[in-house]
Amino acid sequence: MPIRCTFVLNNQSTSAFHCPTVGTLPAFSGRGSGRDNPEATAIEKIGPIPKGIYYIVDRQSGGNLGWLYDLWGQLGYGTSDHTKWFMLWNRDTGDSTYVGKVKRGAFRLHPIGPMGLSEGCITVTNTARFERFAAFLRQKGADLTVPGTNLKAYGTVEVK
Repeated sequence: MPIRCTFVLNNQSTSAFHCPTVGTLPAFSGRGSGRDNPEATAIEKIGPIPKGIYYIVDRQSGGNLGWLYDLWGQLGYGTSDHTKWFMLWNRDTGDSTYVGKVKRGAFRLHPIGPMGLSEGCITVTNTARFERFAAFLRQKGADLTVPGTNLKAYGTVEVK
């Protein structure tokens, strides 16, 4: 049975990433004045993830330097280990979306890293709890078909 999570943009420093059967994880999205601010979703690299429904899928690695960024994260430089992250795939627009005329994308679900950054991803503030959550999902398996793709999801998160 796919998991159904929620995340509410609440204008606070952290919000609740809630998943029935797993519990609630403290998390945030965006940084600075955009952190968990639903009015800032159109501000690239500052604002939080836009409202909507996203599929939770395994993060794809790629691009010319993807392997280097993955290694960099595994070694603890600047961010957390990208190989443990999940991709948040918008059910309507895929890996990117427009908020007004501003293109936003590459939203991920990941634990907080050494720099404490979120450029719109959902960032869980407790690494150990994120790892337990990730292990639960991966043990259960991705069995939800993402319409229009070959992707399989562990479930969804509704950003409100």
